[in-house]
Amino acid sequence: MQGVGLDGNTMLTAEFFARDTLTVAQELLGCLLWHGDTGGIIVETEAYTNDPASHAVLRGPRGQLMRETYGRLYVYMIYGMYYCLNFTTDAHGPGAVLIRAIAPTHGIARMQARVPRPMPVHELARGPGRLCRALGIGREHNGEPIGYRVCLQARATPPPIACSPRIGITQGRDLLWRFFIPNEPSVSRFR
Repeated sequence: MQGVGLDGNTMLTAEFFARDTLTVAQELLGCLLWHGDTGGIIVETEAYTNDPASHAVLRGPRGQLMRETYGRLYVYMIYGMYYCLNFTTDAHGPGAVLIRAIAPTHGIARMQARVPRPMPVHELARGPGRLCRALGIGREHNGEPIGYRVCLQARATPPPIACSPRIGITQGRDLLWRFFIPNEPSVSRFR
């Protein structure tokens, strides 16, 4: 489930993502997400399986990665302008974890340069669209294995975890599958 990176830090491997989607979504909190020289601590996730809000229930290629892989990046566009980063999960069924927010820790000046207007550090990667823009993640990353360009470093200790309904969906709103670190300023504002 874990390997050792070049710097000696413990990196998450595909086997970590072969497990139950809800477990993975919670255990990603506190992990360090990297792309190039930018990165931060994952502070908010959402789980999707075969529930009505999931792309896995869609016919055709859109949900294919969720149905057929684990340990891959699933990147798609919403509202015709924002990318969303997901990691596919569950070797035994469809699943993916949407990374909703990180607390930026590395490459902050580079992240600031990617946004259209100045903003506080805690807002740079708050929400899935801002996260992808700040880290420079786009459609070209779709389908890549985790660890190829986007890497994850294991958390040192488990953080406190809270849950709520997922944000911005119309179906499956009763499921408490949004997980976040309470009182973390980089977590999305719940609407």
